[in-house]
Amino acid sequence: MQTFEQQNPDEILKKIQSETQNKHKGKLKIFFGMCAGVGKTYAMLEAAHVAKKDGTDVVIGYVETHKRKETEELLKDLEIIPRTKIIYRDTEFEEMDIDAILQRKPQIVLVDELAHTNINGCRHPKRYQDVMEILNAGIDVYTTINVQHIESRSGTVNEITGIMVHEKVPDSVIDTATDIELIDISPDDLLKRLAEGKVYIPEKATNAVQNFFRKGNLHALRELALRITAEKVDSELLHYKKSKNISEVWKTTEKLLVAVGPSPYSVKLIQWTRRMAYNLGAQWFAVNIETGVPLSSEAKRNLNKNLELADRLGANIINFSNPDIVTGILQVARENNVSQIVIGKTIQKTGINALLNKNITNQLIKESKNIDVYVIKADKSINSKPEQKIPFHFVGSFSEYVIAFLVVSVVTLACFPFSKHIGYQTVGLIFLFEITVLSLFVGRGAVIFTALLNSIAWNYFFIPPLFNFHIQRIEDIITLSINFVIALVVSILISRIRKYHSVLIINQRHYAVINSLLESLNKSTSIKDVVKFTRSELQKHFSADAVVYLKEKTGNGLATRAFGNSDLKNEKDFSVAVWAFKNNKESGKFTDTLSDSQLQNFPLTTIYGTWGIIGIKFFNDKKPSFEVQRVLKTFVNQVALSIEREINNDLKK
Repeated sequence: MQTFEQQNPDEILKKIQSETQNKHKGKLKIFFGMCAGVGKTYAMLEAAHVAKKDGTDVVIGYVETHKRKETEELLKDLEIIPRTKIIYRDTEFEEMDIDAILQRKPQIVLVDELAHTNINGCRHPKRYQDVMEILNAGIDVYTTINVQHIESRSGTVNEITGIMVHEKVPDSVIDTATDIELIDISPDDLLKRLAEGKVYIPEKATNAVQNFFRKGNLHALRELALRITAEKVDSELLHYKKSKNISEVWKTTEKLLVAVGPSPYSVKLIQWTRRMAYNLGAQWFAVNIETGVPLSSEAKRNLNKNLELADRLGANIINFSNPDIVTGILQVARENNVSQIVIGKTIQKTGINALLNKNITNQLIKESKNIDVYVIKADKSINSKPEQKIPFHFVGSFSEYVIAFLVVSVVTLACFPFSKHIGYQTVGLIFLFEITVLSLFVGRGAVIFTALLNSIAWNYFFIPPLFNFHIQRIEDIITLSINFVIALVVSILISRIRKYHSVLIINQRHYAVINSLLESLNKSTSIKDVVKFTRSELQKHFSADAVVYLKEKTGNGLATRAFGNSDLKNEKDFSVAVWAFKNNKESGKFTDTLSDSQLQNFPLTTIYGTWGIIGIKFFNDKKPSFEVQRVLKTFVNQVALSIEREINNDLKK
């Protein structure tokens, strides 16, 4: 049973989505650099010539040479798709002609400057959206981008250089790339290229060196580019290991994992791991292992608070189901190629606890193999709290002990009149059968209590001499002892089986919810259908309802038309939804922004942009658990994809 392993429902969903979405899509290759002038376009054109020599059909959709002679030389012998001309405010502009590319349908198309903003009148406001349409048509794309244009890094670049970056590409677009080639150059060599006029004209180059292209800035931008490339390589490594079923940890980079539970001590562990991850510049995970043991209401609240803290501090949150905590932690660590595990020091148990409970810390260290384990000692204030001598899952409820006493009493009374006819050995077997059946319905503590009562009743009422605890025959002592041990073993095994069953039920529930969501949304044929099925699924699985606002057909704002439950629309809540749309962040109830709203607003975002807002109203007005919120966000992502699909279908009509 220690080999119990199962896949996370979210991982299965991601895998299904990835296989479905990428089945007929083209592949995206990104030539990536720290800034302009490192040679991205040059490298892309060289790669195009190599592909053409190999017999691949390559065309240029859009390449900007910036009048660099060596770059212009590489345009020779490559077919160029003529650009489309657009008149805007009495001025003619040239943009990439998507329709001409789709009609030509080459194997590879070159599209320079992925972060470019198209002029008004183009089909898409951003060039990366043009690229996504080309990829959807099954055409491979070579493109270029600088680190400052990646959305999640633009703020850091602003802090480093003092220059605001307006043209951004969502990280999700970068994630779709099947290959990223880093075009690297030292800051000294780049500054030399600037001085030689190979990047900008002399006047512009002088100004660039004094501002964006300062040597310190270039070092920082170079480090950012290297880190992003390393993250992409690490993601590809994980995909390779999973596809080849490789469970061993390869310490190619530092990754930390902290085990989080309902204990207040988890706060210290989370903060400690965050500091260490920051110092190492490492990715980190916070994992909660669902063992199938029910938690009290207070424990659930504490667990949610701890997971929310880890989420705010930047951890990747993983909820994983496994009856054995150590096995679950190690499975998550190996699946994510974690190099270091952080865990709290297990309080030394005494008496019966020492016999019935494994030392998680020692077991984790023993089974971790090449994964380093950090054991953090609890604060004195936490250690000073009275120890719970017997754990909750061992004690059970008082009613279970009453049931156990009644069952033993009934079996004893039923067997006593027939003991002379069937023999006391047969009565012992009946007691064993009774405890086996009882184990299916009560906890381990009640089962052990039953085993003790069975031994006392069997000895006093059935083993000669009767009505005392004296046993004359040595074989009867051995039989009684063996029966008691068998009863204990049976109780432990059945208790463990019940825990596995609880875990399987949790996973089955997750699968059922995800399957129901996908089936409903796949049935939709219009935006109204998407909203109708969304409301139905929210009511069924989350006890909630929703209102949906879509972005304006012309313009960049949020349209006032409400889809879904229009009773949830009012001026105040709509303004909160507008904020969420403009900032592409959650807002409203249960968030840190405008939390007095009655709705929790989620942006409907895909790699093509934000299509609208869904405002969700929970019937009980209570904050959902972290796990429910996680499933809900997965659902919202599916709603966004469905709405995007229907909007695109409407545009094609």
